[in-house]
Amino acid sequence: MKTRPDLLKLQHQIMVDWVDMYLNAITDEELKAEIIPGRNHGVWILGHLIASDDDLSLYITKEHITYPDIHKLFKQGSTIQSPEKYPPVPDLREKWKRICKKNENLFNQLTDEVLDEYHEMIKGDPAKDYFKTKERVLINWTFHQIHMAGELALLLGKAGRRLI
Repeated sequence: MKTRPDLLKLQHQIMVDWVDMYLNAITDEELKAEIIPGRNHGVWILGHLIASDDDLSLYITKEHITYPDIHKLFKQGSTIQSPEKYPPVPDLREKWKRICKKNENLFNQLTDEVLDEYHEMIKGDPAKDYFKTKERVLINWTFHQIHMAGELALLLGKAGRRLI
């Protein structure tokens, strides 16, 4: 029988595979397209995926994030700029792979006890914190990243293609 850490690791890996499926199908040039005029484009989505998954370090282990420059550009609430103002897409693709590898190690160290702990970024009363535990952080992060995969699917559709 799989443990909670095993299931969360599996869920995370399925998410990474799903995101990678779209990232591998979309060209660097296609990532520059906007989903809706004036809104997200693929370069921002890729950068946001990196920043979001890098955030797990803060919430689960309280380690520093790997890419503070990427975090600043792509964190929740950041101003979306034109794709040319961001790092080159091949660099972002490589950073995504590195963050996924880093988080694979994070997931390998999870235990039931760790999952039940309050996450490391709680400020104030834990009962009022939306995420509360490290387990809830991991579940919500995966949902968020799957949402981003859906935006990548829209981008692929705008390019006139689909995976299936």
